[in-house]
Amino acid sequence: MDPVRVGLLGAGAVAQVAHLPAYRRLRSARLLAICDSEPAKRRALRERTGVKYAVASLDELLAIDEIDAVDVCLPSYQHRDAVIRCLEAGKHVLCEKPLAITPEDVDDIVAARERTGRILLVGMNNRYRDDVILLKKFVEDGALGGIVYARAGWFKRRGRIRPEEWHYRTALSGGGVFMDLGIQILDLSLWLSGYPEPERATTAFYHHLTEIEVEDSAVVSLSCAGGLTVALESSWRFVSDTEHISLGLFGTEGSALLNPIRIFQQQHGNVLNVTPQAQRRAGNLYKESYEREIAFFAQIVAGREEAPPLAEQRALARAVAAIQCSAREGREVAVEPAEGPAAA
Repeated sequence: MDPVRVGLLGAGAVAQVAHLPAYRRLRSARLLAICDSEPAKRRALRERTGVKYAVASLDELLAIDEIDAVDVCLPSYQHRDAVIRCLEAGKHVLCEKPLAITPEDVDDIVAARERTGRILLVGMNNRYRDDVILLKKFVEDGALGGIVYARAGWFKRRGRIRPEEWHYRTALSGGGVFMDLGIQILDLSLWLSGYPEPERATTAFYHHLTEIEVEDSAVVSLSCAGGLTVALESSWRFVSDTEHISLGLFGTEGSALLNPIRIFQQQHGNVLNVTPQAQRRAGNLYKESYEREIAFFAQIVAGREEAPPLAEQRALARAVAAIQCSAREGREVAVEPAEGPAAA
C-alpha cells in the first residue's frame, strides 16, 4: 500500500526519542512535515530527517494538501484544540497520551471525530510491546479465566526537577505522576482485562516534592463492573535502584506477570508454568512499541485494521477524574458514567 503521509505536530522529547526513529524504519508511514514553534529546532530536525516541510504553526501544517494524517506530540493541555482542528481539516490523527486532560475535553474530541469520520488513535504505546501483545492473546483465549484483580506499578525517579515546565503545573498537565505514568498502566490494566466500566475510586496522592504543584506519587484502588479491582502505584519520588514497571493479572483459572512475562495456570490441582519458552530478540521495548503503534495507525488509515473504540478513552478520562477527586477529598468517589451518543 502507499505510505500514509504524516505531519508531526510538536518536536519535543517524545517526538525525537520515539516517533522520529519509528518513521525512519517504517515503510507504511512517511514523515512529510515537522511543525514546531522553535526555529532552531525546526532547522536542525529538517536537516536531520530530510522532511519536505518544516513549518512554525498548525495553520501552515494543515495547509499542506499532501498530508494525510497528523501525529500530535504537543503538551497535554494543547491536545483538545489541536486534535479537533486536525480532524475538522480532514486529517486523520494519532495523538500522544493522554487524549485530553478532562472528560469534557475528551467528549469534545470524540464528538469531532464522529462529525468528521476521520481516524483517531490515542498513542497508548505500551499496548504494542511484544510481551503485552502475547499476554493479550492468552487473556483473549481464556487461559486465565475471568480477570478479577489487576496490579500494576511504575516507579521512575526524577533526579532533576524544573518547576516551570508544563509537566509540573496542574493547569497544563492535568496532574502529576498519575497523568504521566499512572494513566498508562491504568489503561493497560483495563485493556488487558477487557475494559470493564470503572465504578469507584479510592486514592492517596503524595506531595513530597514541595517545589512542584502536582503529586509526585500516587496509590490507587479502582473497582470496576463485573468484579474487577485494579490496584496501581506510580511515583517520581519513591526510592528504587532502577526504573521499574510491573503488571500482574489474576484470574479464576490462572495468572500472568510482566517484566519478565510469566504465565501460570491451574490444571488438575497443580500450578503449571505455561510461559512460552521462545526468547525475545534483543531490542528496545520502548522504541519498538512506538514503531508498532505507528504501523498500526497506518493500517487503520488504509482500512486494514479497526481503531480501538473511543469509549475506552471516555471511560479512562472519567476514571482519572474520580481518582483525582478521591485524592482531593480523601474518600471513595463514584466514577461518573458517560452520557450521550458518543458513549457507544
